[in-house]
Amino acid sequence: MKFSTLMIGAWLVCAPAFAQSGEMGLDLTDDTPPVPAKAPAKAAAVPAKAAVAPAAKAAPAKPADDVGLDLSSTAEVQAVLVAPPIIKVTTSQAGGFAGFNASKTVEKFDIAAHKRLVDAFQKQLDGKAIPAESAFAIVVKEGVTAVSIRTPAGASKLAKAANVPWVVVFEFNKTNGLVGTINNAEGAPVGTPVIVATATGITAKHAEEMAAGISKQLIELAKPKAAPVTTVVAVQEPVTPVVPAEEEQKDVELEKSLYPERNTETAAPRIVAAVGPGAAIRTFNITGADAERLAELRNSPVVGLAFYGQIAPLQFFKGTAGKRWADLEIEVNYRHAFVKAEGVGGGVTGQTCSMTDDDLQIRGTYRFKVVDHPYGPQVGVGGGWSREQTLFSCEIPLLSASYSGIDAQLRVKQPIYRDMISLDASFGPRILMGGGDTSSKALNLSGEAWLEARPISLFFARAGVRASHLNLSTPTLNATDTRIFAGAELGAFF
Repeated sequence: MKFSTLMIGAWLVCAPAFAQSGEMGLDLTDDTPPVPAKAPAKAAAVPAKAAVAPAAKAAPAKPADDVGLDLSSTAEVQAVLVAPPIIKVTTSQAGGFAGFNASKTVEKFDIAAHKRLVDAFQKQLDGKAIPAESAFAIVVKEGVTAVSIRTPAGASKLAKAANVPWVVVFEFNKTNGLVGTINNAEGAPVGTPVIVATATGITAKHAEEMAAGISKQLIELAKPKAAPVTTVVAVQEPVTPVVPAEEEQKDVELEKSLYPERNTETAAPRIVAAVGPGAAIRTFNITGADAERLAELRNSPVVGLAFYGQIAPLQFFKGTAGKRWADLEIEVNYRHAFVKAEGVGGGVTGQTCSMTDDDLQIRGTYRFKVVDHPYGPQVGVGGGWSREQTLFSCEIPLLSASYSGIDAQLRVKQPIYRDMISLDASFGPRILMGGGDTSSKALNLSGEAWLEARPISLFFARAGVRASHLNLSTPTLNATDTRIFAGAELGAFF
């Protein structure tokens, strides 16, 4: 029992030593005492290096989250401004006379559809589209309209204001297809326009389809142009050629020089030309000793065609264009009525008589903007030469009349909606130049009022009335002639 107890005690004392020596890799067969003491230090160094090596190899496996890299497909795409889409709204109302419909079509931004488009782009571009409210606020602040947003100048203005490299602009084509175009920071179109067919209303499905097509191109356009990718230029050159882009930029610069941007006070056109139909009404009274010898002339409204031309010399020069004092105009008005006379009583029943019924006016005008404000009126004076005539060519005893005179008028132009819609009115006396024994003993007056519109680039329209009240006398006759012409004219401005 004592021997067994001693053996067990010896085992308990030696067991930890055996366990430690097993961990440190000691050779217990070596009888030299100093060797086991030095061996553990060397042996311990080996596992320590082995433990460090795996950690060093594992370090590259987790850099993405540590350094903040964006490895998604939209990594290279920076912020993009999605512009509100443009829709056309038509309003109708009765015209000023029979057969005339004063319906008009205006363009405006679709705010609800804009929100759906921005939400779709947010999903496709991982939230890199500017929120709809902020984007529309930029559009309003910069004064970009539904017309100018489609020009390179308008898109460039939005890109600079939002500090983004891309602006996406939308509009509808003639088949109600929604067309989306990418513009770079300079306002030049890039890539290929994306068309979503029959997108009236721009539902969420339409917005998602448009966002998918545009986003795919944005990802490609945003990729770095490394040397191996330069071969892509040759493939894409037919789609986005370099030379047309330069020519387009030159056209934009030329347009800026010819017609400054709409949201500035330099928006006055330099040349205007318009033509359109109207109705001519005449009231003609004759008195005097020889009045009974003439046939009675009964007048009724007749169809006429009018032409209007205008040139603004001071708008051709950069130093004077758009200034408050630069509203100088030279105008030409011409009207021709399609009419003839026909006898209906007495000995002239059934006889016809050809007629020349027209009027011509050449006028110069100078106006000054009273208040330096977008809705400030422009007030000035106008003067020129005019001629109104009604000439008969037949055997019926009718009085032909021709009135030539000098006009002196007060002229006012009042903006109604920005520089797109305005009212132009003039009124004043006319000094008739009689020939032979003719004279004018009463006050002669002339005036007109026109509602002018320039809703989109280059398009000009106006509708209004021109009137004159003239008196001309001879020793035996006195004629009082009142003429009114109401019409609508369409044309272009540059």
